[in-house]
Parts: sequence; C-alpha cells; structure tokens
Amino acid sequence: MTMAARNTAHVDSRPGVKLLMAAQYVFAAWYAVCGYLALAYAAQLAGHWYIPSFHDPYTTDADASADWAWKGPVTITIVMAPLIAWVSLFVSLAVFLIRGASGSRKLTFALIGSSALMVLVIVVSYTPAGLSVSDWLND
Repeated sequence: MTMAARNTAHVDSRPGVKLLMAAQYVFAAWYAVCGYLALAYAAQLAGHWYIPSFHDPYTTDADASADWAWKGPVTITIVMAPLIAWVSLFVSLAVFLIRGASGSRKLTFALIGSSALMVLVIVVSYTPAGLSVSDWLND
C-alpha cells in the first residue's frame, strides 16, 4: 500500500497581514518623501528652507503648480495622509483584536512597528508645521 506524500511545505495563512504591514511601511516612507519634496520646492521658490504657509510672503506671487510636476501626487498624499493613517491604524487594531498575527512573534512586532509609524504620520500631520504645509499645497 502506498501512502500519499504529505506536503510539508510551510503555507503562510497570513498574507493579508503582511500586505497591510508592508503597505503601512511604504506609505510612511512615501509620506516622508512627499514632505521633503514639498519643503524642497518651497525652498526653491523662496531661496531658503522654511515651513511654507498659505499666502506666505515668499510664495504669494509664485504659481506653485506651474513648474512642479510632483504637485498632484505630493498634495494628495500630504492632504489625505491623516485619513489614510487613521483607517490603516483602525485596520491594524482589528487585526490585533482578531489575533491575525498571533503565532508569529516577528510578524507581531513588525505589525506593531508599522502601526507606530501610522501614529507618527497622524501626529506629524496634525502639527502646526504639517497643517501649514498642507494648507500651502491646497492654495
């Protein structure tokens, strides 16, 4: 009698958790890049580094969207970042509550790290400097 060979390959049953975690890390990095790009463009317009604001004296006369190809993606990211981070944080909390990352210590710590990054994005977005840059981009 022959027995069917068992498949001993490890099958990960948590690809959704890994996708969520990866998306959070990528979004936090993209948010940082967009913040840098916005500040660098404001510095290019003003001639020095500063936190731009709505109707500031350095960029009032300049058309911020005329020569800047990244205005659309950067504006959407900076303006929508708090909403995206809150939703992502809520989903992470749901994953923790249903124990989606249980059984894997590495995955649990990585998910905690990515959730902490979402909290950081929320905090930075609601600082006076973050709100100032967001308002400037919406100008």
